[in-house]
Amino acid sequence: MLARDQLPLRPIAAGFAALWVAVIAGASVGLSLLFACVTPFVALAAVSAVVLPRRMAVTAVLLAWLANQSVGYLVLGYPQTWDSYAWGLAIGIAAFAALAAALAALRLTADLTLTMAGAFLAGFVAYEGVLYAATAVLPSGEGAFSLSVVAEVLAINALAAAGLICLHAAAAVGRGFVVGGRMVGQVR
Repeated sequence: MLARDQLPLRPIAAGFAALWVAVIAGASVGLSLLFACVTPFVALAAVSAVVLPRRMAVTAVLLAWLANQSVGYLVLGYPQTWDSYAWGLAIGIAAFAALAAALAALRLTADLTLTMAGAFLAGFVAYEGVLYAATAVLPSGEGAFSLSVVAEVLAINALAAAGLICLHAAAAVGRGFVVGGRMVGQVR
């Protein structure tokens, strides 16, 4: 099994990390259009936590959230009401809670598969917890946290995480990532 410091986790140069941040933000736009109110912020946060340095992961999540809100209000016609704005803010807070939980989970395991699974699950619990807590002060539908809805959100996030991991692995094959301090495919 791969350790966290092995392929395909770490970009070799800041340029590749910046490109990955752009990929995360772009994925947010595409996924926002596809899923509207169920943008997989857990997947975006967990994969960013595992793949990017901490500061870049924060930037990726921030840009993903901003892109999601822009698509929502400018393209999908989200309502221009106080509670809609408040839910947008709550989603942003939840996305950063998912990132913080995913980053914390990285300290607990060394195996790549367990690391990614732990980051994802910790992020999911944090994300859903923040959103559930927001229902104490924001209007919400009765079934918003039903088992079927939470299971759907989990499935969408799991599929998005798998897709992002595959995209990252494909980029690694494309020579943009390191193995033991050397770029994959690097000619000496």
